[in-house]
Amino acid sequence: MHKEIEGILNDLIAEQSRVDCMVNCLSEDQWMSKIATSGQWTIKDAILHLAHYDSAAVKLLHGLGEDVATYRPLYGDDPTYRRPINYWHLSAQETLSWWREDRTKLNAVFLDKDPKDRVPWARGLPPMSIKSLATSRFMELWAHAVDIKDGLDITIEVDDSIGHILFLAWQSRPNAYRINDFALPDTPIYLELTLPSGKIWTKGEANATNVIKGNAKDWALVSTRRRNWMDTDLSVTGDEAQRYASVVQTFAGLADKGPEALSQVDK
Repeated sequence: MHKEIEGILNDLIAEQSRVDCMVNCLSEDQWMSKIATSGQWTIKDAILHLAHYDSAAVKLLHGLGEDVATYRPLYGDDPTYRRPINYWHLSAQETLSWWREDRTKLNAVFLDKDPKDRVPWARGLPPMSIKSLATSRFMELWAHAVDIKDGLDITIEVDDSIGHILFLAWQSRPNAYRINDFALPDTPIYLELTLPSGKIWTKGEANATNVIKGNAKDWALVSTRRRNWMDTDLSVTGDEAQRYASVVQTFAGLADKGPEALSQVDK
């Protein structure tokens, strides 16, 4: 294994195992229960989604297809929620078996590839590195795990692996502004976030007047569009910092409005 990908791949495999254990013990009825932040999606939809995109990633890593949109028609015609309706005939255990098989194939390809090699993914964006694809697969898995935990009323516990999500949130800032039709200004922003271990994660210029500080878990939830920053304990100072917190998005595609703020407190 290349040292450059060892950390993210170990964290990806660990998160896959945690999610697998969480859903493996659920009944067929529980698999069909709605999840909190994905509209009409069920737990089964979330796992089907993960299996489908892990499978697509394997194909793209083997040079099959122009980008991930190549495989989107396999979802079926459901433009409102993009639910994987063409896979609904699978039972819960068949769904889980499919995800296990294709995520194992994906992990094996990650082990075999040079982390700096490029792979096409999102249409309209440049190919990403193998390491970045592994990081994005971790991010998407973590985000959907949050959906499932919210739906099952399970406490969201995290470790320092969410640092991968913080990194994506920072790297994807230009794209987040672009898809929201904002020009990216020169205004410096500083992030200072506390990881679960107590370590401090920082990005940007420490003397900036636009500052986001707080818990790394909160920022990971905000940047994956699972929480509104107004409903967290984050301190967001300055107009540009507030705009960034309002549009931050770690995943490609159209701008995601995210959840409406429940809190009306002026932060």
